Amino acid sequence: MQRAGTDSGVSARGTGPTPPVPAFTFFGDAAVVAPLLEGTGHDVVHSPRRLEVEDPLRATLRGAMASSMRAAVDALARGDADAVVSAGSTGALVALSRHLVGLLAGVRRPAIIKTLGAADGGRFRMLDLGANIGSSSEQLHQFALMGSAAALGERDEEEVGLSPSVGLLNIGSEVSKGPPEVRSAARLLEADERVQYAGFIEPHRLFDGATDIVVTDGFAGNIALKASEGAAQMARYLLAKELADTSPGVALAKAMLHKRLDRVRDAYNPQTYNGASLLGVAGVVVKSHGGADRTGFASAVRQAIGALATGSVARIAAGVQ
Repeated sequence: MQRAGTDSGVSARGTGPTPPVPAFTFFGDAAVVAPLLEGTGHDVVHSPRRLEVEDPLRATLRGAMASSMRAAVDALARGDADAVVSAGSTGALVALSRHLVGLLAGVRRPAIIKTLGAADGGRFRMLDLGANIGSSSEQLHQFALMGSAAALGERDEEEVGLSPSVGLLNIGSEVSKGPPEVRSAARLLEADERVQYAGFIEPHRLFDGATDIVVTDGFAGNIALKASEGAAQMARYLLAKELADTSPGVALAKAMLHKRLDRVRDAYNPQTYNGASLLGVAGVVVKSHGGADRTGFASAVRQAIGALATGSVARIAAGVQ
């Protein structure tokens, strides 16, 4: 990877047959960022202004408004960076990536995909998580193709050669349920031999790990993601509250079960799986949660490095043809 930023993200580049240590460039206020990087060998591009929620997106796209995010995405577009990781505005990152980096040939809309933990230590990927508000059946079909291509590069050895299974998020499992776009997308997926379509997935079964990929439009996907994050936070809060009991019985249980309790806490910690990739653009772009801590942001950076190492962009380009 090579260039990086603050609200814009991180980016990095490496060469050679073996994975090198990435070189990062941070885009932000050099007076703030540079002292934190002393002795690391990483660079800073002075971009003191960050995008605010009230900033007009049109001015940002036209280049009339400078920002660290635009500078970082522009570096990717010029080839001065191999990837960008950003904790800034999702809408701005999607728009700038489309405008400056461009979409892959044949891609109608980009989509945000994220890997989430499932039951029994499994995982699944869900898209779109907010790059689009509404999506047509054709776009949902294409999201399935992009998600399948992205998942192929992340498969374990025992999974190599198996097509990822794809489900459509819906309010019921019956074929008559759901909006017309979702029902029409189901028919397109059933007819496409490139996709291993597994049917509708109801929200309460998301974390069962019933399918490798769950496809939805950005509005429903973003709500589902944030609702699950809220539920995870509540679970962590309740667990911490119960463990705060100082009675001898609870203290003994904590001493005996501390490793198991740590695993439960980690399973509900969104920082451990922070980072969502923007699929469909002609470069590696990863969105970090704005509230990510150092562990969470590192997870997003590792995701970007993994996408580079597995040739994610080329795989997706081939998958949508």
